[in-house]
Amino acid sequence: MDYGFHYSTSNYDEGEDYLVKKTVEVLHDPCDLHFMYESLIIFYSNYLKYHEGAADKLVMVCRLDIEYYFRFIDAWQARYRNDRLPIDPLSFNTLWRYYENRGLYYEAIDICYAAIEYEIRDYTIDGYTERLARLEKRLEEQLKYS
Repeated sequence: MDYGFHYSTSNYDEGEDYLVKKTVEVLHDPCDLHFMYESLIIFYSNYLKYHEGAADKLVMVCRLDIEYYFRFIDAWQARYRNDRLPIDPLSFNTLWRYYENRGLYYEAIDICYAAIEYEIRDYTIDGYTERLARLEKRLEEQLKYS
């Protein structure tokens, strides 16, 4: 849906500046930092077709969130003792899709392994285990025909 928002360089620069400043403000809080990373992921995802640098920044933010996801888990469990973790963090979901769409199967497979290691749940029946099997099959086919 478009909601009348126009993707432009000025909107990109202003939006990015705002989100980066907010992210810096919450660096000390792993829960808030994770959700700011998710805001940046959504932002950069929306600009993939409109801004040249958005793809590299999207990958960087996803990788940062994945790298420090263990801190988010610890902080979440300390703050919300009995609440379950949010389902399917955007960083894992966005990055494996990004890599898969570009035929970067090794990278997509690595993300799936990380998600499995963190026991991340999603909205599908077989989740990351099934994705992993599908990606490995695609990688085999790619290697076979290259």
